[in-house]
Amino acid sequence: MEKKILLSPAKVNLGLWITGKRPDGYHEIYTIFHTVDYYDRVIITPSHFQKVTITSPSVDPEKNTVTDVLRKFEEWTGIRPEVDILIEKNIPVGAGLGGGSSNAAVVLKYINSLYGNPLSEGEMAELAVTVGADVPFFLRGGLAVGEGIGEKLRFMEKGFSKEIFIIYPNIQISTSEVYKKVTPEMLTKKEEIHIIDSLLGDFEKLFEAIENTLGRIVEESYPEVREVLNTLRHLGYRPLVSGSGSSVFAVGRPTAEVKKICELKGWKLIETTLK
Repeated sequence: MEKKILLSPAKVNLGLWITGKRPDGYHEIYTIFHTVDYYDRVIITPSHFQKVTITSPSVDPEKNTVTDVLRKFEEWTGIRPEVDILIEKNIPVGAGLGGGSSNAAVVLKYINSLYGNPLSEGEMAELAVTVGADVPFFLRGGLAVGEGIGEKLRFMEKGFSKEIFIIYPNIQISTSEVYKKVTPEMLTKKEEIHIIDSLLGDFEKLFEAIENTLGRIVEESYPEVREVLNTLRHLGYRPLVSGSGSSVFAVGRPTAEVKKICELKGWKLIETTLK
């Protein structure tokens, strides 16, 4: 085995609705995932001492999705991966962009192939969901509808290739904290969402119809995110929160004014495309 460099993509949720609450406390959702052309770099080197290093001070080197995946791979297969993994973080943490889930999926896929595919695709997906609800999506990426807690996936043959930009207002948001604020009135009936399914081939119509229930909670609870949303609305965009935030995205390119505001406010601006 030689040193391997892998790209680990971010995602946005093009829409997210909450359809119910389960006995275990988790919420049932309907969401549209799409990977974007923006990545962390994952560098895997052979080593007799298993090690994970992540270049973000806000990620615990002992408790993170990649360490979790390595431990579970060993539990499931009896194989201890002899690897030194360095994650070069570009994707902001606590941003609703799925960076940690993506890292876990990329490492799982690579480790599984490195050791002769002891896990089938179905088993990899089963293992992935024990690490995080979004991890199974990143095993394939592209465009997919997620139901259940986001792990029941329907992948579309073809994704969208649209320019978008993402603004990260430099605050981390805990997904579980946002879900705690969901009230029964916020739930959407499943039958009301069927219209969305019929729009998955038409980006313009889909984008007119999508919304994010968690985004409404985030907007009310976090003034930093509200400021980004209001700024973009004022400038004529239709911004949406990705996942449970804190990132906000809009379709198109940012104007010089958007770039200037981000610079002045210290917001991270990511110009990218759906991929």
